[in-house]
Amino acid sequence: MRKIDLIVFHCSDSTWGDRDAIDKWHQQRGWSGIGYHYVILNGFIHSNSKYDQELDGIIQTGRPLKSSGAHVRGLNKHSIGICLIGKHHFTSAQLLSVRELMKQIRKELQCELKVKAHYELDDKKTCPNINANLLRMLAV
Repeated sequence: MRKIDLIVFHCSDSTWGDRDAIDKWHQQRGWSGIGYHYVILNGFIHSNSKYDQELDGIIQTGRPLKSSGAHVRGLNKHSIGICLIGKHHFTSAQLLSVRELMKQIRKELQCELKVKAHYELDDKKTCPNINANLLRMLAV
């Protein structure tokens, strides 16, 4: 297992999507596949779909944790990328899932983890368009 000490939160910058959509978007950019390790759904899977409460907050796996991601330049080797589906609005179910996922990751890795929003690591980004301190509070 690679040494991991950083969690980086992102958003999809779309009002809909899931792991498969992001995988397709990333492949269209020339990447080998989805760059994130986890995706947290918001209940809208397709651009024309209606909200599905049963899908809101679902955590999907992307790249395996043993593999480096492709989500933050220069820090992929020792980080985990988590993407929230959304642009500027994130659901309560998604935020509860952040807390649950962080518990799961901490239990599995049993190490100290820093939590950052992508914009804190790249001043050209606004992603994930949510206050990083809120994410850190949820990650405890």
